[in-house]
Amino acid sequence: MSAPHPTPDDGPPPPARRLSEELESLLAIAPGQPMALRTIVDHLHFRGLPTLIVLLCVPFLFPLPLPGLSIPFGVAIALCGLRLGLGQSLWMPQFILRREVSYDVLKKTVGFAASFYRKLETLVRPRMHFLQRWPGMINLMGLMIMVGGLLLSLPFPPIFPLTNTIPGLAVIFMALGIMERDGVCTLIGYFFALLGLCYVGLIFFLGAAGVQQLWRWVTG
Repeated sequence: MSAPHPTPDDGPPPPARRLSEELESLLAIAPGQPMALRTIVDHLHFRGLPTLIVLLCVPFLFPLPLPGLSIPFGVAIALCGLRLGLGQSLWMPQFILRREVSYDVLKKTVGFAASFYRKLETLVRPRMHFLQRWPGMINLMGLMIMVGGLLLSLPFPPIFPLTNTIPGLAVIFMALGIMERDGVCTLIGYFFALLGLCYVGLIFFLGAAGVQQLWRWVTG
């Protein structure tokens, strides 16, 4: 006997959950326990690489960096961006996937991410999609996300403000632009990416100048 076909009485399929709701559902599968990055990837990856990138990038928006997350999360974002730029599916090394996030950090991160994205859900919408339809544009955005992830993984001392925030905003707006086909988000992401590269370059330039000045003082 063949399976019955759906009838109008069955009603329309339930709407897909918003990203903010999907992020909050992470807490339901980790009741007070640490969660491995592998579990987060498995839970969110069906929504696509940009969704995972948004969540991984949220800790970098806090005023003070969360200890222990900068390098693994930055490397994970860079790998996501690289795979996106190459048009490939997600792959991460096992030492990244085994990294655990404490429940307190996860709760704070998910709460901030859901609140942040809930506000953006009323503003982000499909527009200026030609910025992504041009050949190679999605690949370029993926590579820019990779660069942002590499910048986020650099262990800058806390005396330099916004070294995480500026690249973090660039990555988030790039990922949102891809997810929602929003060219305005894409342009904002490019702006923050350029600003972040200039800022990090300025830090390295001033650091090199300071080292040269100190060397002259020591040898002079």
